[in-house]
Amino acid sequence: MSLSVNGIVIDARRVADEIDLHRDAADPEAAAERALVSRELLRQRARDLRLLVDADDEMNASDDDIVDALFTRDVQVRRPTEAECRAYFHEHAGQFRVGDKVQASHILFALSAGVPLSSTLGRAQSALDAVLAEPASFESVARTMSDCPSGRAGGSLGMLARGSGAPEFELVLFCGDRLGVLPRLVNTRYGFHVVRIERRVKGRMPPFERVAERIAAQLYEQARARALRHYVALLAGAAEISDANDNDGPTRVQ
Repeated sequence: MSLSVNGIVIDARRVADEIDLHRDAADPEAAAERALVSRELLRQRARDLRLLVDADDEMNASDDDIVDALFTRDVQVRRPTEAECRAYFHEHAGQFRVGDKVQASHILFALSAGVPLSSTLGRAQSALDAVLAEPASFESVARTMSDCPSGRAGGSLGMLARGSGAPEFELVLFCGDRLGVLPRLVNTRYGFHVVRIERRVKGRMPPFERVAERIAAQLYEQARARALRHYVALLAGAAEISDANDNDGPTRVQ
């Protein structure tokens, strides 16, 4: 299989190489295709604007360099106001508390190159359904199914502080006030987790001024990401994008 963007072919080897960067996506192959098509659209736009004029420019320009150059030319991303930053601070207080701790357990279904993602996801979902139906079975399921050494202790991770684990795992752990088995799987770079939260210890809130710069940067990056998705969608709408083996129409880029 190969993709074509305005006549430029993205072959199957490039898609296969890209898939490894998207193993945590629900559909790694589709995510890899979208990423490659988006990058090709951006590079073609940069060539059209003569931001890339020769082979050296093409070779030396990173994806970030190209996006920066295109945004300077085509897109303006507004910086957040102080009022917007303060509103975010109050609405997402849990992100900024200092000293939060969570006592938690998990059952890990690790990603493996030799095992189809759908198979691992199916096992994880079955385990989640089982412990939601019978919460007392959590420890026994962890002992028999978890790919983490903590499984021997019934999945216990002990008391966790911010900064001690993967950011995507902590984002779920420290969000909200829920206790018990979380109703959905937690997807991280390591695999799929069934998570139970036994206890929360809230820390203290820092003054807004201490985190204002971090909030402003975070909101700006979110706005920039939205602008980039919109920009790529506009480029895709004007492009000819197709799957060489797909007779149903062009590949969709979002």
